[in-house]
Amino acid sequence: MEMKTSAYKINKDYTFLQFQQIVTELVKAGKSSGEETAERIEATKINSQRINRIYKTFVPSEHTVSVVKKLKYDWDWLLLIESWCGDGAQLSSIIAKIAELNSHIHLKIIFRDEHEDIMNMHLTNGSKSIPKLICLDTASKQLVGEWGPRPIAIQEKVKEFKAANPDVSHEEFVKNLHLWYAQDKGLSFENEFMELFAKWNKQL
Repeated sequence: MEMKTSAYKINKDYTFLQFQQIVTELVKAGKSSGEETAERIEATKINSQRINRIYKTFVPSEHTVSVVKKLKYDWDWLLLIESWCGDGAQLSSIIAKIAELNSHIHLKIIFRDEHEDIMNMHLTNGSKSIPKLICLDTASKQLVGEWGPRPIAIQEKVKEFKAANPDVSHEEFVKNLHLWYAQDKGLSFENEFMELFAKWNKQL
């Protein structure tokens, strides 16, 4: 991907630990981030447990550690997310764990609905799908690359499932989505993202 200048106005960003705490407080208050619905409030409650569990249990592979530690540049990682986002709950902890491997990586969590301009610059097939990870060169503020919202292997399962079950309910789809993530244990994302990471690093 060719680098290009990115002028982003960030209203407020958070560390991953701050994001974890925000989600915890939202659960206590019976709320969600962004536009609140009963469904999103319930999803936030489940996601809080999921985020904490994955952060405690996920261990990056030796290959991931090796690749990430080679980075010599300072990068800002902007992670667009919301508390109710199921894919975000599955992936944010893994992204945080990878970012922690190198002090040159500065992970900044930003809420999608508070950053519409940024989201609109990184749509997925015209949709505001999240999570979306945006990598910027810290010094130049140029765009290095982006990833999201879902690992290709998981997305293929989604396509196959929806094609075979066109009338499936949202609840049933979500149940299967998280089952696939649980079975995958972050491997699809880790492998896919490390290939992209290496390309980003080489192009600078």
